[in-house]
Amino acid sequence: MTPHYLFQVVVFQVFFLIVYDLFHKKDTFFNWNRVYVILAPFVSLIMPFIKIAPLKTETSQIYVSKLERIVTSSSENLINISVTNQEQSETNWWFIFYLIGLAICAFLFILKLYKLKILQNFSLKTSLNTRKIVLLPNSKQAFSFWNTIYLGDALNKEEKENILTHEIIHVDQKHSLDQLWFEILKIIFWWNPMIYAFQSRITVLHEYIADDKVINTTSKNIYIQQLLNATFQTQEITFVNQFFNQSLIKKRILMLQKTKSKTSAKLKYLTIIPVLAGMLVYTSCNESEVKKQKTEIENKNETQTDIVPKLSSKRQNKQEPKCPNQNASYDKNLDNFLKVTSGKNAEVILDIVSIENLKSVRAIHLDRNQTYYVRNIPSGKYKVQVAYGEEYNEKMVNGTCKAFFENEKFTEEGNDILDFYSVKTEKGFNVPSYNLLLDLRDEDVRDNS
Repeated sequence: MTPHYLFQVVVFQVFFLIVYDLFHKKDTFFNWNRVYVILAPFVSLIMPFIKIAPLKTETSQIYVSKLERIVTSSSENLINISVTNQEQSETNWWFIFYLIGLAICAFLFILKLYKLKILQNFSLKTSLNTRKIVLLPNSKQAFSFWNTIYLGDALNKEEKENILTHEIIHVDQKHSLDQLWFEILKIIFWWNPMIYAFQSRITVLHEYIADDKVINTTSKNIYIQQLLNATFQTQEITFVNQFFNQSLIKKRILMLQKTKSKTSAKLKYLTIIPVLAGMLVYTSCNESEVKKQKTEIENKNETQTDIVPKLSSKRQNKQEPKCPNQNASYDKNLDNFLKVTSGKNAEVILDIVSIENLKSVRAIHLDRNQTYYVRNIPSGKYKVQVAYGEEYNEKMVNGTCKAFFENEKFTEEGNDILDFYSVKTEKGFNVPSYNLLLDLRDEDVRDNS
């Protein structure tokens, strides 16, 4: 799960929740709303993967090409080669932090289930048809989970009858499945506040559904009075359906007194269509198209055969110029790099030359005070040839395009060997990488002259 994917999921869930709270929250279409609240997080999870081809837009190639030329400045005035040999198996602390949160949430969920098991083991049990009833001693608590109703024995006969009718609806309509769905989401996406918001909505809907069924078999006024006079004792188990939930009593009473929504109000569910359409446009026109065209441009640069003998020094294509790199070598499977940093005294042309066949695998051009990462270098051993000067240009030599300076100040060949062979170690797969710091010193200019 990439950060961009997670960002999209949260944003989509926010939009779904806004639509629900604005258009559906106060309606009496409880079962419709139940389906909406359950599906909204799931749709948000899969929406980033849905790509509609006709909605895809192309990104300007000029824009992508410019992105490839961004570099950072450096003021280092050294001339040496230092080996970094970065380990590719660096510790991902964010992932460890996520796993710790996941483990804590999973533990709390198991603890809740354990509490329910304890209640069953130390309470009197009976049954009503296929439903289990656990009588809680000296208690006025009432809630249900799965196929079991937990009922305090301190409740009077009338209260027990209404509560049983209410909780049987929870059991028969499998409301516990909804709660378990959100508990699983809370474990996986424990950092996402939207999951908690959706679970609170489904909990309210469960009570609305059960209350709506109960008032068909008993007096609405008596039922409301019972809710008002109840002793509010609740279990701290969020996924059970609690009858005496103080935070929900007011909402339930208000909904019981609300006039049934008109059938035509169901048309408001159509508002989700433009929301979904907007999400599809966004996911279809995402960065994948940019990456695709970026790859196409790279491939085009690698295979380009048009050679310009004379090229202005004001040209825009710095770092890896196209002409000298027409036969450049890349290995996309290797995430290695040679970090090249130029100093303040001169521009730099750098050739990375294979020791095995003495061929240049990559040619680099840097202005003063620039840094560039040469990536995807094939396995092998290399040396570097460096030229310092001004007025960059290109010419054909024996059918090969060469980079040079009109005003060349100094040239040198590095003595160090850059070993880019990958090695498998006990810590994992080690892909060597290097730093190359280049600058022209005054004595170099004097010696060359």
